[in-house]
Amino acid sequence: MKSKEAEYRELFHAEALENFEELNRLFTDLENDHSDLNAINSIFRIVHTLKGNAMGMGFNDIAELTHVMEDVMGAVQQGNMALNKDLFDSLFKANDKLGALIGALSTGEKVAYLGIKTKLFVLLEKHTKATEVNPEQKAVNEESATATSNEAKVQAAEDEDRQEMMDFIKEKEASSPSVDASKLQAMKSEITFTDVIQIPVKKMDELMTMVGQLIIERDRLITLNSVDGKRTSEFEGLQRITSDLQYGVMNARMVQVGFLFNKFHRIIRDVAAIEGKQVSLVLQGTECEIDRNILKIMSDAMIHLVRNAVSHGIESSEERRGKGKPDKGTIILSAHYEKDNVVIEVGDDGNGIDAKIIRRKIVEKGLASKELAQSLSDDEVIMYIFEPGFSNAEKITEISGRGVGMDVVKKAAESIGGQIKVDTEVGMGTTIKLNLPSSMALKGALLFELGEQEYAVALSYTEAVVSLAKSDIHRITDGLMAQYLDQTIPIIFLKDIVNLENLADCQKEGVLHQSFEAIEEDVKLDVIVLSYAGKLLGMVVDRLLQQKEIIEKSMVPPLEKTKLLSGTTILGNGKVCLVIDVTTISDLMFKTLAQKSVESEN
Repeated sequence: MKSKEAEYRELFHAEALENFEELNRLFTDLENDHSDLNAINSIFRIVHTLKGNAMGMGFNDIAELTHVMEDVMGAVQQGNMALNKDLFDSLFKANDKLGALIGALSTGEKVAYLGIKTKLFVLLEKHTKATEVNPEQKAVNEESATATSNEAKVQAAEDEDRQEMMDFIKEKEASSPSVDASKLQAMKSEITFTDVIQIPVKKMDELMTMVGQLIIERDRLITLNSVDGKRTSEFEGLQRITSDLQYGVMNARMVQVGFLFNKFHRIIRDVAAIEGKQVSLVLQGTECEIDRNILKIMSDAMIHLVRNAVSHGIESSEERRGKGKPDKGTIILSAHYEKDNVVIEVGDDGNGIDAKIIRRKIVEKGLASKELAQSLSDDEVIMYIFEPGFSNAEKITEISGRGVGMDVVKKAAESIGGQIKVDTEVGMGTTIKLNLPSSMALKGALLFELGEQEYAVALSYTEAVVSLAKSDIHRITDGLMAQYLDQTIPIIFLKDIVNLENLADCQKEGVLHQSFEAIEEDVKLDVIVLSYAGKLLGMVVDRLLQQKEIIEKSMVPPLEKTKLLSGTTILGNGKVCLVIDVTTISDLMFKTLAQKSVESEN
């Protein structure tokens, strides 16, 4: 496995080669049309970026040469340098040297570049002095002395370059006597290719779709050729190759979370400046890899989390001093693997979240009745910060207080099968954990039957599968409860929910007990224990089938508005399988049970 440094070096080499080729094209365009401002600006931008990247990687020779090229193009931008044949000859030669320096990253060969670097510097210095005020006041002897000095600098640098090239040729001749000067010149004119290619994300998505269709066809063939329900060995090779292909495409879509994390240095700097706070950013686990599409979906959510951490979490320097904290607050962005998922955490050492304040706010905003708010635990109350329209800001600023933001985080995480957890301590800080799947292309699922229809539920929400008798389930107020690992958990019959015309009908008396009342006492029930937002829920189904990896597709119009379902997949038998949305069921049931519990007490 490649080291992180080797991977960065490879990426830099690929991007630098593209920049080199683009500069050749732009210099040619500019030579044909000296007034092409787009070309001038593009050249300046490319050499500026390349200089910064080279400095970051420690490639000082590339950084030095592009620095001078940047200064020259800056002077051209400002109208302080005129474009002429001598300057173009020097720029083309500088770009050739730049290409050689980039190529030397792979070969390790010595490249002489001081001569052209010095010549560009001399040209820049000459034109800069020519634009100074009252140049006629300068003495002729001073100008002559300067010209002589500049020529000496260029000559000395070119002599050094020439000597290095002669040494290089001698080394080549010693190792390979047949190599002559003409061949060396031909070698200099070769076109180079990088070992890294950049593929548009759209093409990767199309490839993943085709691989998914291949997997479906594979499963269909295996199902059709199964003997008495047992798979034959004839398809083992096909299964292995298609699985390797599937995981290979998935890995090609993976990027390090540092790709996203590194963008937050500027965001935190700007938000802290607006808020008048001192904040530093600490990154951890940046080498963890995750599907690029997941990062793209979560990018806006991450921005909201970080902005809220600075705005709501971190106190002012005066407040922090009063609490015995350092003047500068700290935001920590971290990532780590947890089973098949990637957990991204956004933590701060600020105020923390006071459940008492949130409890009062949700009543004021009409998100919950006073009785319901009082009956909820602190953890349940804190999760209301992710409800639409909730804001805990005391005043409206550019950053917070408009009632939007944190609900975006919840929607984004749930849209890809992720979960959110909040750990907070008043006065000490808050950490928001995003438990996200590492890939959107493939997810583990548990298949089951309800009537004659096959359904799936994501394994990321599945805690366990148990078998219960009717006598193990108890009716409490208007809900059903059972014991699971010394815990009392609510039980629902999925059939009762599927049969509803509207999910709001869950509030009606007895609608969730119909299946329970209809079954006989000695019947064994298949129960899937679901876990969401730190709560457990037992879901009764007709029959459990198997655990399987599926490729989930979004619902198409007009079914995309069906809250109970998150998507569909096609099984090996050709049937369409519906994927249950656990987040909707969990939110619906716990809010319904809490509301009915309050009503029964009143």
